[in-house]
Amino acid sequence: MTKYDGLQENELVSFLREGNEDALKLLYDNHVRKLHYFILRTAKSQQLAEDVVQDVFIKIWENRLQIDPEQPFKTYLYTIAKRHLLNLLKRVQHEADILDEIRKYTIPLENTTELHIEYSESNGILNEAISKLPPQCREVFIRCKMQGHSYKQVAAQLGITEGTVNGQMVKALRSIKEYITFKNTIVLLLASVVNYLSDKQ
Repeated sequence: MTKYDGLQENELVSFLREGNEDALKLLYDNHVRKLHYFILRTAKSQQLAEDVVQDVFIKIWENRLQIDPEQPFKTYLYTIAKRHLLNLLKRVQHEADILDEIRKYTIPLENTTELHIEYSESNGILNEAISKLPPQCREVFIRCKMQGHSYKQVAAQLGITEGTVNGQMVKALRSIKEYITFKNTIVLLLASVVNYLSDKQ
């Protein structure tokens, strides 16, 4: 029991705005189960739902001064949760689209000289793109996408926040896609020039 037990929710929110962690814990305990179920229905992933719940309450704490005690806390909480989940799902889809683009340049190695050369060249382009990333951005990408670590693990390993990991991954994937597209355009232009010159002979 704490001195905050039995308080109305708007009173807990007022204490939360003052930076009281006990008030946050009570609000968390009051809403976590239903919020988790709400997110799970859309996310279809237990781990993802748990991560979103934790992220949402971190956001609640960080933005506590923006909460109006006179407005229903549940409405504010679920609005934050829905927005965060949608942004997360968009990010996942965005990463999947970029990785599909990257995979075009990393075909399976087969026992033919031609495919071996193509594989080596395509991996070379990918490695070039990765090498041109800023140091932290490159480190995050390698740990997340090449070593298979989760954002949470990488954040702990590098002593940064998950939000920073997310931002660095978005930056890395965008940069790699742009580099690959640029190199592909150069190759096509060179091929066109070679064909043009051949036709003139």
